[in-house]
Amino acid sequence: MRVPFVLLWNNIGLTMERDSLRDSLRGRLGRPALLTVLALGSCLLSSAAATPPAQGAIFTCTVNGKTFSGDRVPPECSHADLRELNRDGSVRRVIARPLTLEEQRARALEAKKRLEDEDLQLAQRRRDKSLLEAYASEEEIEGARAKALESSNRAVVRASQRIAGLNGERKKLDDESEFYKKRVLPDQIKRNYVSNQQQISAEEKIAAEAQAEIQRINERFDAEKKRFREVLAQGARPVQRNPETDILLDPRFRGK
Repeated sequence: MRVPFVLLWNNIGLTMERDSLRDSLRGRLGRPALLTVLALGSCLLSSAAATPPAQGAIFTCTVNGKTFSGDRVPPECSHADLRELNRDGSVRRVIARPLTLEEQRARALEAKKRLEDEDLQLAQRRRDKSLLEAYASEEEIEGARAKALESSNRAVVRASQRIAGLNGERKKLDDESEFYKKRVLPDQIKRNYVSNQQQISAEEKIAAEAQAEIQRINERFDAEKKRFREVLAQGARPVQRNPETDILLDPRFRGK
């Protein structure tokens, strides 16, 4: 049995609720619609500007160093921040100017980037959680690496052995061809040369593919070990396990 997952960094427990809420909104609205809601947030907030002015209010703004005032919004203030003043001259509220198309576009791009950044952070938190659920120590990571490499290592060994055997057959063909230095080489020997080379090429391809897979596996486990160290340094802890149950999962003691 596993005890509850304990994370002490990045407020992960708190952020998962926010992530769930955002995912719920995204599922209902769709990403384009959600971006639109965020981009138009300022428009929704600015709707407060439609609040009826106080009786006797004065509106004023400054454009190009000149101040315009009146008991109604001066036309010159249509593209400037507007201040609504009380009778005593104190500021009741400030109404932000409307956004230009360029500013609206910039705000939409900012909202899009913010969502993308949150997606990346959410994905990283999920990967970190999976990492701490999968491994309790670096030794377990190395054990998983060794297990993942077994198949590819066997493929390299088999291919190398097969290539060695084919090279031996090639040597026999070379020895046999010595008898035909001054004569035409028989077609059968020619075909054997071709077949031998084709088989060697096939085995070399198998070995190269296995070596490439070994490199990919090592890179993956190197990255997992590096991240494992980082999250532990940030205060996270692996999932605690039941020793009596988990000993059955250790290949060193299985069947003993």
